[in-house]
Amino acid sequence: MLFSCSSDDYIPAETPIKLEAGIVITFDDDYVDEWFAVNSILDPYDWKATFFVTKFNQLSQLKIQKLKELKNFGHEIGGHGLNHLKATTFIAENGTDPYLSQEIYPMVSLMSENNLEPTSFAYPFGARTVETDALLLNEFQILRGTCYGNQNPTAQNCYYTNNRVVLGLGIDKNYAHFSISYFLSILEYAKKNNKIVVFYAHKPVLHFQNNYETEYETLIEICKYVQNNNMKFYRISDLKNIEDAI
Repeated sequence: MLFSCSSDDYIPAETPIKLEAGIVITFDDDYVDEWFAVNSILDPYDWKATFFVTKFNQLSQLKIQKLKELKNFGHEIGGHGLNHLKATTFIAENGTDPYLSQEIYPMVSLMSENNLEPTSFAYPFGARTVETDALLLNEFQILRGTCYGNQNPTAQNCYYTNNRVVLGLGIDKNYAHFSISYFLSILEYAKKNNKIVVFYAHKPVLHFQNNYETEYETLIEICKYVQNNNMKFYRISDLKNIEDAI
């Protein structure tokens, strides 16, 4: 998920995209100031990312403006729920209609009113089932869940597989599988086998102090590898237009 700092680089949704080895970098939650700051840090790599925002109703106008500027840079703004509800638990206790009316519809409405209509959605906590996928694919073009572990890159689940539901591997420093060299080995495998890697993070920081933080160093090394190996940065909604994914 990286690259492209110009709105001129934005690929219209209807444009077919040829599959090239690459990466989708996504960020979750509402760390808008930190996302905006890291955009300048990674600008030399011509990166693209997808920012999945939650609690949109609590954002200041300044933060909303920053999201609009990130979109103008060529990044994507996706949805992460209005209240960051765990879909599986809430639906089990309350049903699908209350979930949609409390978590999804008002989020889409508020974001759309600000010219940030989301076409993609990332599950809070990665909590999903086949049933929630079927429900939300009626509302969004593509969904992102999560996966974990440091198994051999050949067995990882963080590659795009021509499916409207994708799984991202967390790159925050608190994860047990955290290793920059491991992340680069996944990228190396993707490069050799013409695959697209999906990563996700939360709060980009200079130095790690708390859970759900990704250091600039991690992001820089990933971006540098992608650039040096002529791989492609995708936004997550670009994936639905891939012509010949494998």
